[in-house]
Amino acid sequence: MIETMLFDLDGTLLDRDASVVMFAQQQHRRYEELHAISRGDYVRSFVEIDDNGYVWKDQVYQQLIARYDLCGVTWERLLQDYVDSFAAACVGFAGLKEMLEALTCRGYSLGIITNGRSPFQEGNIWALGIESFFSVILVSGAVGVKKPDVRIFEQALKALNARPETSVFIGDSPLADIKGAQQAGMKAIWKVSPRWERCDYADATCENLLELPDIIDAL
Repeated sequence: MIETMLFDLDGTLLDRDASVVMFAQQQHRRYEELHAISRGDYVRSFVEIDDNGYVWKDQVYQQLIARYDLCGVTWERLLQDYVDSFAAACVGFAGLKEMLEALTCRGYSLGIITNGRSPFQEGNIWALGIESFFSVILVSGAVGVKKPDVRIFEQALKALNARPETSVFIGDSPLADIKGAQQAGMKAIWKVSPRWERCDYADATCENLLELPDIIDAL
């Protein structure tokens, strides 16, 4: 019987693709120095260089400035704007709060394990307005270990006083989330993502967050 549910953040609860596009559009509007290129070109280039978040933004902005020979603005200034303003562009997947409310009403203990920088990731969680649903939130940059290392899963389970055999992890990365959780002894549900075609070894698959309560019942 499942008692505890742990979630990834980016690509699972946070619609990072939509959030990045919205942020890049807003940043282009904020900085006149960026108007030397069209908003569409800026957004497309930002998304391309960002590579789903695997390239940190110091490199993203250095490459953008070099690519378009932008003058009057530094990569450091744009990076600080990203750190300060990205949370305001954060968008959750459809049904996010309804799903969390349903799970809470059913008595599950909930937590988040996310790779990323601290306090940046915490700020994004707060911006979504979902922090109150979770008894533990672990950010790899704060704890010094990241998924798929089993230690970060074990730390979250310990904080929740939970056993791996009665816990499930939900995430979009087949390696970091699904394999990492399974190696820690948990069941793992793959949140379908366009970044990966399939994940055959997940214990279950979820396309819409509102499906999760029924998926958990079926486990």
